[in-house]
Amino acid sequence: MSINKRFVRNSVVVFYLLIGLEIIIMISPFAVYFYAVYGPALNLLYAHKITAWLAGFFLPHAVVSKSMLLNFLNGFGRRLFSLGLIFFLIGALQIYTSKFRRKPMVTGIMYRWIRHPQYLFLALSGLGLLLFWPRFIILILYVSILFVYYLLARHEEQRMLEEHGDGYRDYMHRTAMFLPGEPGRKIFTLLFGWIKSPGRALAVSYGVVLIVSVALAFGLRNYTISQTAMVYLPHKRVLAISTLPKLNPSLQTILGDAYQQRAVAAALTGFRQEGHKGFLVHVMPRDYMMQGLFVQPSETEMKPKRRISWRNIIRFVFPFLVSRGHHSMMEEMTDGKLRLIFSQLTWPNGEYASADKALNFTVKHLPLLKVDIDNKTHTVQAVQRTSIRNFWGQMPMPVL
Repeated sequence: MSINKRFVRNSVVVFYLLIGLEIIIMISPFAVYFYAVYGPALNLLYAHKITAWLAGFFLPHAVVSKSMLLNFLNGFGRRLFSLGLIFFLIGALQIYTSKFRRKPMVTGIMYRWIRHPQYLFLALSGLGLLLFWPRFIILILYVSILFVYYLLARHEEQRMLEEHGDGYRDYMHRTAMFLPGEPGRKIFTLLFGWIKSPGRALAVSYGVVLIVSVALAFGLRNYTISQTAMVYLPHKRVLAISTLPKLNPSLQTILGDAYQQRAVAAALTGFRQEGHKGFLVHVMPRDYMMQGLFVQPSETEMKPKRRISWRNIIRFVFPFLVSRGHHSMMEEMTDGKLRLIFSQLTWPNGEYASADKALNFTVKHLPLLKVDIDNKTHTVQAVQRTSIRNFWGQMPMPVL
């Protein structure tokens, strides 16, 4: 294997580690060790206005949206990842079985329809990961991976032509590269066929696809915000976001119940005296399984989750084994037991931000106060100051 090809292959491995491990490790017992390495890189992006958006999310992850389409994409991503992985392994088994049987070329089963099914299903699996954990930086890495796959496929075809000559050339003529009908090649020829240099045409197409993908992601983020249950209360200096789309009574009433509690009012007054200009509040079921995104869970809350962490990994990789959807995984609010997590808002330079800037890419939210409410009796049951960290330290986490 040439040095250049080895470098390209290693780059693909690094890309998939960045995309996949953040998700898989987050629901495993090794999250703390992983983020000790990965965390500083994300915090470095967050620290500069030019790069902060790369660490942001463009689809809902921490909340259930009002949009059925957005909620579908989350569950569909997990299933697409699983299906892509399964079919990739089938293709790999076919390749290694062929080598064991000393067959010169593999042209049956999946390879009868396309020449590179393994790259296709890896790409589909990567798309599933992107839909489930939609950071902008992962989108950029994913688009880059697609073009790397194309370069690797062309390199492998050149090697196969050298080894098998006309036999492989005939196979190429009757079999599509990635998709039956070659829609990608037709679109590429239509848009970039006027560029005489193939290498330059590929570079231009990469830039165009990257720009269009990022622009589409920004549009999806704006749509996600519009489809999230939230309310901005300037007189309380608060932006409140519900993790579930339907609340009865309203977010304003829930916040009103909290503010009437003397301990809550005293704590918020103290924070304002320290210089805080506003707060972000997440309203969620008390047993919300993903509250570690916003706050460090207590020891009693963490223990049961540790016991089922490996089960969570299996459920993520093979979502077909469980019937629970995105909505049910986040629990319900029907029993009236709610949790409010008040978070501070800071700019990269450490200055406090106001509540109307809470969704700005460069504003980081870290917890200050945890309030438990019985929504049926409109009573506050517990008020607790928290450490200024989430379960993974001070990592940038999704707001929506």
